[in-house]
Amino acid sequence: MEEHLKNKSDQIKATLDRLLQELNKFGKITLNPVKTSIQVKTTSTFLSIKPKKGHVEIEFQLGREVNGFPVYKSFRISKNRVLHFAILKNSHDVNVKLIDLLKESYKLVNQ
Repeated sequence: MEEHLKNKSDQIKATLDRLLQELNKFGKITLNPVKTSIQVKTTSTFLSIKPKKGHVEIEFQLGREVNGFPVYKSFRISKNRVLHFAILKNSHDVNVKLIDLLKESYKLVNQ
């Protein structure tokens, strides 16, 4: 995971730290750093985290479509799954609404 944070600002690191603190409250998760992202898994991957220069981009699946902040884009990937994309500019973007969406994604893959 260190490679993903190399040359990133303190703001990006704080955002990722806050996000991981909240994710750890969901239950057992595993972080799997791959070339372009950090995959967060429970029984399977429910979240992809991509630390960028000025923000943290995340991707997660839900059983329904959500529009509006923090989601900036979504598309249906199967009959029962919609992939959502969100951008987190700072740790304040890791708010109750986002945490609820990520918890819903966590529960979806644990069914």
